[in-house]
Amino acid sequence: MKIKTIFLLSLTVATLSCEKSEYTAPAVLSGESILFGIPDVSSGGGLSSRAAGGPLDEFPEGGSFGVLGYCLAQKGDNTDLDPNTGTDSWEAKAPRSTPHLFYKTEVEYNGSACYYTGMQQRWYEPRDYLYSFFAYYPYEGGYFAVTPETAEGMGAPTLTFSMPFEGGEVETPRTMEEIPDAMVAAAMDATRGDGHVNLRFYHMLVGLNFKANNYNETHGVVIHGLRLAGTFHRSVKIDIDKGQSYPEETFRGTFAFLDGSDETDDVKVLAHQSADRLGDKVLMLVSNPTANPYLGDIEIYLDYTFMGEVHTNRYIGSVADFFPQAGTIYTVELNFIGDAFVLNFVVDNNQVWEDGGDSDLDFE
Repeated sequence: MKIKTIFLLSLTVATLSCEKSEYTAPAVLSGESILFGIPDVSSGGGLSSRAAGGPLDEFPEGGSFGVLGYCLAQKGDNTDLDPNTGTDSWEAKAPRSTPHLFYKTEVEYNGSACYYTGMQQRWYEPRDYLYSFFAYYPYEGGYFAVTPETAEGMGAPTLTFSMPFEGGEVETPRTMEEIPDAMVAAAMDATRGDGHVNLRFYHMLVGLNFKANNYNETHGVVIHGLRLAGTFHRSVKIDIDKGQSYPEETFRGTFAFLDGSDETDDVKVLAHQSADRLGDKVLMLVSNPTANPYLGDIEIYLDYTFMGEVHTNRYIGSVADFFPQAGTIYTVELNFIGDAFVLNFVVDNNQVWEDGGDSDLDFE
């Protein structure tokens, strides 16, 4: 009996000792709030003006972005956050991480600082903990679908941007001013010692504007109407873990740079002269590098007068062979040679977001 009692006592002590060794004290919050610095916008050339429907070269005053914030991963039994993961890299802890710091939280920029309302989230006390933040702009409007669907969802998030149009016919009028300058940002493995969370936003869309060059020797040409019509790609999805993908979603319609029924839109281009930024507009579109054509099945139509003859709804060409890259503005040159227009697509170096190339924001 004595031997049995000693054995049971030893087993109890061993069990308590094991439980004690597995216990981890909860992470301790500091008294310092997590704040966001002035958001930066990647812009190589910088736009001197805001064209209708055009892109941004700086974050707009009064604009707001949504943010997801991570630090600690879940314990193996999913019962609580694991402080032991505080110093792990995002890559290591992403599969078991939840956006427990910020979940689709609106952060507003007032022109001099960023702020968010409600409970102010705080850094943890250990200064070597690693944090990751993922943001999207604009916050309002329902342009972005975000996963996980709740703040308790585990795994790397996804951000899916969709154009504000769906369905329709080719003749359906579309307003380019409704298209936002969709942007995303990421700050991975940031630390409390960095001070503010600094986010650099990158453009997700392609920009198109038009320029007319009249190479005719003696006669001018008057452009009355300019339209892009067809089927356009609608969405782009960013998986923080896997990179970009493109849902098979499209919409149809017509975007007008110049209204052929309004004489005030007429652009007269004399012989050996040019006219920049027709309609003073930039159209932003989703470019899908996995599709053909990349921008969609789009055609260009013109209304114009040459030597007294009026041409209405004249097909000029398509963008089928044009490979645009996200984060870049392109100028579509309408070169009037003889009595016909010839298309040319060039990077507009005065209006380029990413120096003529893809965003260097790597989510993989």
